[in-house]
Amino acid sequence: MLTDREKWLFDLHGFLLLKQVVSREDVQRMLALAEAWHAVEDADLPTPLSSYRDSGTRPTTPRSIVRVEYADPVFQRLALNPEIMRVVLALTGNAPQLLQLALTKTFCHSDDILFHQGAVGGLRNPANDYQAANGEILATFLNAAVSLVDVPPGAGGFVCVPGSHKSNFPYPNDVGIYDPPPTVVNVNVEAGDCVLFTELLRHGARRWTLETPRHTVFVRYSTSYASWSPGAGPIEEYRNELPDELYELMQRAGFQSRKRVVERLLHEMGE
Repeated sequence: MLTDREKWLFDLHGFLLLKQVVSREDVQRMLALAEAWHAVEDADLPTPLSSYRDSGTRPTTPRSIVRVEYADPVFQRLALNPEIMRVVLALTGNAPQLLQLALTKTFCHSDDILFHQGAVGGLRNPANDYQAANGEILATFLNAAVSLVDVPPGAGGFVCVPGSHKSNFPYPNDVGIYDPPPTVVNVNVEAGDCVLFTELLRHGARRWTLETPRHTVFVRYSTSYASWSPGAGPIEEYRNELPDELYELMQRAGFQSRKRVVERLLHEMGE
């Protein structure tokens, strides 16, 4: 389901830029909900939504609202977006699990997000795998960052160290998010675009410079047999808020079993 060029680019860089994968109508709906939800405290969010940020020691950390897939069908559609799932299925060996959706709002006074990755001590975390062999790629933890606003050059936003997902040497401490290319790249996107990357990629975000806030939806997937994602899975108390396919996508499964939603997607993709 990935073209040879996409395989080459993902293996080389650790991410793919998927253009205009979300409709303008859905982008506008998500923006409206983002503005409404970020305007209230956690206690006033629709259940079971909540947020996380270090409001104590770092009150300018961007706020992320999670479990948004329970509150509106637009986020349920996003989690099953055909173009995003085309890539997720290919990279997880057709065995994906939806972990989380997070709706993040960033202001010009928000903090930088320093480099981080799914690794320990600058080297690969054995629980977060990346392999490329026999013409295929396997990535056990993926992040799809969908922008709800345009991010022009110089505005800040997502940065990464291309190729760092394959690093076999400790990460140099003097490489930071404001280093220039080719070591560090700042990926510019338009509203409706998606940057899909492996969590092993060294990534962060530069301070936002525009007066209007930056809104991003992070959709996180893993392989469905990953034992390193404790707490993942649907909240049974709110089962009725989820379509059957999304409920199934959020569950664990053995690596040899194929979910019905995956079978449906593969059939529609001609696989």
